[in-house]
Amino acid sequence: MSRSQLVLRSLLCVASLTFLVLTLASSPHPIVVMAVVIVALTAYAAIEPDSALVTVLLGAQALHWAAAVPVPTTTGQWVALLGAAWCGLVLHLTASLAASLPGPAPVPVVSLRRWARRGTLVAAATVPVWAVALLAGRESAPGQVSLTYGAIAAVALLAFATWLLGREDRARP
Repeated sequence: MSRSQLVLRSLLCVASLTFLVLTLASSPHPIVVMAVVIVALTAYAAIEPDSALVTVLLGAQALHWAAAVPVPTTTGQWVALLGAAWCGLVLHLTASLAASLPGPAPVPVVSLRRWARRGTLVAAATVPVWAVALLAGRESAPGQVSLTYGAIAAVALLAFATWLLGREDRARP
């Protein structure tokens, strides 16, 4: 297996296990059986990133979070939620990139840059949506002006990121 594939698969494991640790730390009553299943799925996903079980792993992580972690009320809990979302994104991106090439083939630097750039844009676009959710969770009355402007800003940022990605691909052969 190539060195770049090993790095990708290691990053897949780190992202998955970090997601699990965030879930366990944020949960008042962790589901230990689910944690054991997630660890086993993580090991298998690192070995076979092109398996359908990677999708099961992502679903298990999300389900574990939803079942074990209460709705966030403090800023720390909201930050943990954002961290878990980013871990899920990194898990998805590393598994997808690792599965796109055979194990012995090194991942081209151009591909790494493109995937990192796109992943960074998605992670950055997640922040305004997360911020709107954080504000909505703290507001007592619906229809607040701050939420409206936040939602407009989030949609504008997502539209700009989509335009930027499309423009970049057409600019290079």
